Amino acid sequence: MFIDDTGCVRNEATNHPQRRYGGVVAVIFDLDYLHTTFEPSFDILRERHFERREDGRLPILHLRKMKNPDPRGPFSSLLDAEKRALWEKDCLGMYRRAKYSVVSVGIDKIAFYAQHGSWQGSIYETLVGNAIERFFYFLRGRGTGDVVAEATNSDLDGQLAAMYRKFWEEGTDHISADSLRPVLTSKEIKIKPKSKDIIGLQMADLLASTCFSHCKRIYAKGPAFDPFAMSVADLMEGEKFYRNPATNDPHGYGRVWRPA
Repeated sequence: MFIDDTGCVRNEATNHPQRRYGGVVAVIFDLDYLHTTFEPSFDILRERHFERREDGRLPILHLRKMKNPDPRGPFSSLLDAEKRALWEKDCLGMYRRAKYSVVSVGIDKIAFYAQHGSWQGSIYETLVGNAIERFFYFLRGRGTGDVVAEATNSDLDGQLAAMYRKFWEEGTDHISADSLRPVLTSKEIKIKPKSKDIIGLQMADLLASTCFSHCKRIYAKGPAFDPFAMSVADLMEGEKFYRNPATNDPHGYGRVWRPA
């Protein structure tokens, strides 16, 4: 499971949308499929649209930089409307064909604090813990799994490493440590820098803000967003969110919102 945070995952909150909402989005891959099938296809897609650097490496996809590309940067081709349209077509096709599941956990901190006035916990821990719990349910009967996150800054990275060890040692709010440990392959989360070119983390980065915005639209009456992102959100909603096996509903499975 590759995770990426989005919005504001710290405890402070104001009514400003950039401070009020936070989220964690996770993309789950079967490891053999990821290495043998998805990664080679992902590289072909990158090379087709963005070419290799002078040193032979492919550019690392980063949604924020792709939305507003530097004219001299690796995604400058996206400034051309026709080339952007071709990228979006191929990217959406990749999202549709690939085999993965998505978990998006979001929170309205103002509403959460209003409902839990005496709460003294960590927003970030709540979000990551909810994602870990869905990963646990996803893995039951399927095998074991690992969790990988992208390094952001020493503060949040340290928090993430510590909370993951806490989950391993003490369990989450709803799953005991004795139940959780057998499905996780390590007591340590893997935190990797962007420069390592980890494709699962790039996939999480590409999908994080869209899945988060989609959940805000559903649960917090958030605004619509650009047409391509809306198409991606529709695909996630219809096919890619982890969902209740009995009802096929992603609510509470691949779409999680706090307060519930």
